[in-house]
Amino acid sequence: MTADTAREEEILIDFWSKALAPSPEDQAAETLPGLGDWKELAPAEKLFRAAASLGQRKKVLDYGCGSAWAGIIAAKSGCPDVTAVDPASGAAEAARVHAALFGAEDRLKAVSIPKDWLSAVPDGTYDGFFCSNVLDVIPPERAETILRESARICTRDAAVIIGLNFHLTPEAAAQRSMELKDGNRLYVDGVLRLVSRSDEEWADLFSPWYTVERLEHFAWPGEKTETRRLFTLRKREDA
Repeated sequence: MTADTAREEEILIDFWSKALAPSPEDQAAETLPGLGDWKELAPAEKLFRAAASLGQRKKVLDYGCGSAWAGIIAAKSGCPDVTAVDPASGAAEAARVHAALFGAEDRLKAVSIPKDWLSAVPDGTYDGFFCSNVLDVIPPERAETILRESARICTRDAAVIIGLNFHLTPEAAAQRSMELKDGNRLYVDGVLRLVSRSDEEWADLFSPWYTVERLEHFAWPGEKTETRRLFTLRKREDA
């Protein structure tokens, strides 16, 4: 990994740690105003169903968890052992706060991890893996490492679910007065916010370790069209 890539990762970790960190009021609260039900945590129904399906699994990893909405859903849906991890310490703290508020702390452990944490996880540890809005907002070298390591630490029959942002082409970016560096990288105020790939490009990136079992498109609240991606993957026999 180059020095530039390492620096880019540090900028991202700092950005997301600050963006996702709970306020002191949140950390001290027994309930949060408007917190709602855990079944409303996911930003889209298809995401909820995907996370809830992991409730049937014995040991799930929510990688790049943010507030751990997916891990909480998996835990509340029945999974007895969920690990929610994020390199951003503020995100991991938010995950711990939310797990307690939603009554999932007995089944979910939230951890702030070093970037190379996956390499220390034993083979075949998890039979469920969830990773949403992570792989396409980090340097490609790190995304490839995460995919390779995820296949190693997952069991042969593991459910692997990957959520991704929409595909932004250079033409579409120009229409929004945006510019993609190197044809597919979007930066906002110097922070990498998107590495844009088509469905086919993502499937090709997965292919050394996974086959695509299902691809669904979905929209976040307020979006008129379903352009975000939700991949369900299966580990290759030869991975």
